[in-house]
Amino acid sequence: MKKTITSKFEIKLEFDKNTENPSRLFRSFAEIIEDIRYLDTVLAKCINTSVSTKIFLNDIEKGSLIAKLWDELIINEENKLDDIKETEKISKFIDKSRSKSLEFLQNKKSSVEDLEQLSERIEEIAKDEDLVNTFNYGKLDLLELAKSLNNISETTEKLTDNEKITFTNSNDDSEELTNNTAKIDIDDVEKALTTEEVNNESVAYYKIKKPDFLGDSQWEFKHGNKSLKIKITDDIWLEKFKNGQEIVVPGDSLKVKVKQNFKYNRNGYLISEKTEIIQVLGIIKNQ
Repeated sequence: MKKTITSKFEIKLEFDKNTENPSRLFRSFAEIIEDIRYLDTVLAKCINTSVSTKIFLNDIEKGSLIAKLWDELIINEENKLDDIKETEKISKFIDKSRSKSLEFLQNKKSSVEDLEQLSERIEEIAKDEDLVNTFNYGKLDLLELAKSLNNISETTEKLTDNEKITFTNSNDDSEELTNNTAKIDIDDVEKALTTEEVNNESVAYYKIKKPDFLGDSQWEFKHGNKSLKIKITDDIWLEKFKNGQEIVVPGDSLKVKVKQNFKYNRNGYLISEKTEIIQVLGIIKNQ
């Protein structure tokens, strides 16, 4: 059985009326709505891992950009208690946890210690709403929480000094974000969560989909049925490639030495997987 829970909130984007390039504001507004949807999903997953979310537009008001929205969470209720008050509890949990997360950004916090304190505060909210006893509550995925907060920071960075976004939930709690929020170092979060790290090196053949001609981003490859984006760190080969000494054409493949890094937490769950090409061994021409 599935149950629908709604969480109402409002987003207000304030800006100068004579702002140039107004399309930038609408793009930022759309991005922040998606960022909030992602944050709500991360929060809801600690109650139920099988959760989906959709955001609906309820109303738009004049005066700056003001959107009244509601987030619909679909919770799979298998093996859960059938309590009629559960939907209200979950809505309160999402509202309060979202506010605390946005408050984290509003206060320009970014350290792993601050992030862990936020996670603990969200767990306290779950206990206050009795969700820990009602559902198979699990701790927040700290890495996903960090990524969702960074998404919001990246969107607000695009605002000018005279612009700000205000979030208001159904309890009239509000937080304001400007373009100077701090970002969390994802590598620091991974280090804090990692209890075991495994490194492997192997040789592989990757069919080239799209080379990186600028030399500062990833190449796109096909490996069997999988599409991959991998950075090449073999500076000697890259220099030859840039100088035209190594030429690739459509259909070619690279024989490469690959380094893979896997990070696991204390429960043995994979929290990070990184792959890089450390040496190009040769170009396999398309026959």
